[in-house]
Amino acid sequence: MSAAAKSPAELIADLTDQVRLLRQDVGNLTATATTKAEAARLRASVQKITIDALEQNRQIGSTAAEMSRRMHRDSLTAAQEAAGQAVRGLEDKISAAANHMRLEAVKGRQQALYSFGGGLAVFGGIAALGAVLGIVALLLIQGRGDANSFGRNPGLFCGSAGGERGTLASSGEGYCVFWIDR
Repeated sequence: MSAAAKSPAELIADLTDQVRLLRQDVGNLTATATTKAEAARLRASVQKITIDALEQNRQIGSTAAEMSRRMHRDSLTAAQEAAGQAVRGLEDKISAAANHMRLEAVKGRQQALYSFGGGLAVFGGIAALGAVLGIVALLLIQGRGDANSFGRNPGLFCGSAGGERGTLASSGEGYCVFWIDR
């Protein structure tokens, strides 16, 4: 892994630091709050966030062993779940912390793509192969379609196909002639 990607332990440490800073902020707000009701609402909000953060911490720890065995496949999923669970239920007062977790999820997604070895390149190769096979099939089918159209309307396609038109003197019927040797 590159230096930019963070391990689950570092993510847990960051989350713990953010919760500690939020507690300090709430303590400061409680000390300067104009009413006790506002302070109680803020304290309840911080307690809910702390419970959510501890639950997320437990869930991240339980999935760390699995992530190490299947990093190329599960690192993206674990980062998305951690970011999704961290963001769910949080209020507007901590939107900065939620934005930080989204950024970490993006970094995890980029690292997973890098570790996977360019999954989009493989997908692009498969799409290009499909396009080439489609063009070859079109070219094979197109010749048959043109021959079918010529058979239904030989007078219309005679000149564009390289033939010469003529008319029978006896009956006045038209025909299309292709010369082999000119």
